[in-house]
Amino acid sequence: MSYDQLNPVALVAMYIGLFGWLAATGMFIYRGFRRDGRPRFSKALFWFAMIFIMLGVWIAGLVYLGHNA
Repeated sequence: MSYDQLNPVALVAMYIGLFGWLAATGMFIYRGFRRDGRPRFSKALFWFAMIFIMLGVWIAGLVYLGHNA
């Protein structure tokens, strides 16, 4: 499968979703908890929601990757 057959918009969405998902997961771990392990609920909830949003963007990019623009 060559790159010229892929949908370029879906390819960009796939990369943004993948790296956004990984970054949101890291930020959830880094910002969502205090040093003693107790959660910071407002910040943890924000990054938890971002994990699912970016996961959805990544999956949508994967679904539409083979569709020609």
